[in-house]
Amino acid sequence: MKDVNRRRFLQTAAAAGMIAGAAANAQEAAPAAAPAKRRKYWIYGCGDQPEETAKAMRGQGFDVVVCGDAKTVAAVRAAGMEAWQCGGAFGTAETDTENLAVDIEGKPQVWFGSGSPNSPAIRAKNLESYRAMAAMEGVTGVLVDGCRFASPGSGLMPFLTDFSTHSEKRAAELGFDFALMKRDVGALLALVQGGGDAKRLRPWLESPAGALEALTGLPGLLEWLRFRRACATAHFRDISEILHGAGKQMGVYIFTPSLAPLVGQSYADLAPFVDVFAPMIYRNYPDKPGIACLNWELACLPDELGVAGTPDEAAVMRLVLAFTGLDRAVTSRRVRHILTAVPPEAVGHETAMARAQLPPDKELAPIVYIDDPQMAETADQVLTHGADGIAFFLYKEEWKRMTAPAFG
Repeated sequence: MKDVNRRRFLQTAAAAGMIAGAAANAQEAAPAAAPAKRRKYWIYGCGDQPEETAKAMRGQGFDVVVCGDAKTVAAVRAAGMEAWQCGGAFGTAETDTENLAVDIEGKPQVWFGSGSPNSPAIRAKNLESYRAMAAMEGVTGVLVDGCRFASPGSGLMPFLTDFSTHSEKRAAELGFDFALMKRDVGALLALVQGGGDAKRLRPWLESPAGALEALTGLPGLLEWLRFRRACATAHFRDISEILHGAGKQMGVYIFTPSLAPLVGQSYADLAPFVDVFAPMIYRNYPDKPGIACLNWELACLPDELGVAGTPDEAAVMRLVLAFTGLDRAVTSRRVRHILTAVPPEAVGHETAMARAQLPPDKELAPIVYIDDPQMAETADQVLTHGADGIAFFLYKEEWKRMTAPAFG
């Protein structure tokens, strides 16, 4: 019996030794961990003295300058940086009534200087502009801005578009139920304006289950969001074919993950063909309307609807923050506080959400407001939550002082 136990012990010891040896060999054979990526610093604009400014930017640690004429591109490249361009999407004049977006009440609306994202004339003109940018010498890539539908920051009625004849035709082509969309977006308007069961629903909608039930009861609302997403994605894809066909990279100035679904932008849809994602995470942009800026997008509609200073203020802001997932990062429930600024932690939250939605090989460089009194904290939130770099909007004469805290 002792011999049996001894044999078992020796067998066990030998097996343990083999496992330990195999593990050691595996560790020796395993390739060294890949070195961490170098952080990449971007800035929008280079001022009116690009030769001098570009050299100073390179000295500060910048890698990319966005926008500028041929002279700026040459100066940026001579300083050892990448030169990128930036283009819009659906811009048009207020007088272009045939191509404006239309709200749920049938009234034309101009949002962010844009018309209907489904106007064939606007789309064709926009694609032509990207062909011109793609042909520019010395340009590494082009960032696409404004390729979306209206956001809450543009106001309630501009947000509740596009019900133009252009979109009605496009919906039929893509197989979406236009009448259902109109019915339920109209029902949403009534709820937002306090009609029906609005007060009863507010606390319920602060939970994911409540939001799910609301969408189940308003299938046209989900259809409307899906329609916006399909249309925006199609235009993004058309632009990518132009840029990649010309050997240029494609970047996007995109809404943050908490807001993107509202304007028709999808990180998942864009990931297969976009090279660089630059979520616009402006936490303290000072000027109204502050489109895409977290402080304005979160509080604009509550402010417009007149809830500030009323007994409903905290409940409405809780609902907005719960819906966007920012209820922990943003602790205030006051409209005026949020309009002024949201905490740097909100920037970190949005950065982490963006990273989680993107494959690891996609470059993530959130763009933040350059004049941030808490720049060190904001930059730290970006760079420690999965970003490959950080970008700044917009060039100001004191850019060096303003951005210095981000370089550590």
